[in-house]
Amino acid sequence: MADSDSQKKTPHKRDDTSQPMVLPGIHRYQFFTNLKDRGWTMNLDRVALFGIVGALLATVIKPLLRLNPATIYCYECRACYATQDRCPVGISLQAELVVAGRVSDYDRFVRNGGLKCIRCGNCQSFCVQFLPLPQMFAVMQEETRSAMRSGLVPRESLGKALDGGLVGKEFIDDVVKALS
Repeated sequence: MADSDSQKKTPHKRDDTSQPMVLPGIHRYQFFTNLKDRGWTMNLDRVALFGIVGALLATVIKPLLRLNPATIYCYECRACYATQDRCPVGISLQAELVVAGRVSDYDRFVRNGGLKCIRCGNCQSFCVQFLPLPQMFAVMQEETRSAMRSGLVPRESLGKALDGGLVGKEFIDDVVKALS
């Protein structure tokens, strides 16, 4: 019976029991595949990988479903910030509008003057990715308009945007309706 027990045990690939201990249970030259709890580690790796892939898919799929796929390609280099003097309506943070479009953050879009944009295209010439910024902003403006009708945009943000002059003339009626 003692012989059958010794045959069931799988030997280590390398005899590391004679090596000095570095941490409890880990010898100095022990390979990670020799660890007794490797099964738990593999499962945790799978869970972490699933979380990373899920977040990545959400980042990619959400703009695709919102019909604004160009926002995926913006890597937020902030080159479009150079248009601060050339923007006719004075929007200084165009990259914030792109990020708001990517994640469908209507509050962020309104706070940064997205409803004020007239889609002139001055910022597009500064984009190193050559993204169609006016088209992306137009899609997000229409999404924000429908979100205002549904009550998804915070009223406080709309009120501050209206008071601060961050609402263009084509959106004033929609903002006033959402506030009343």
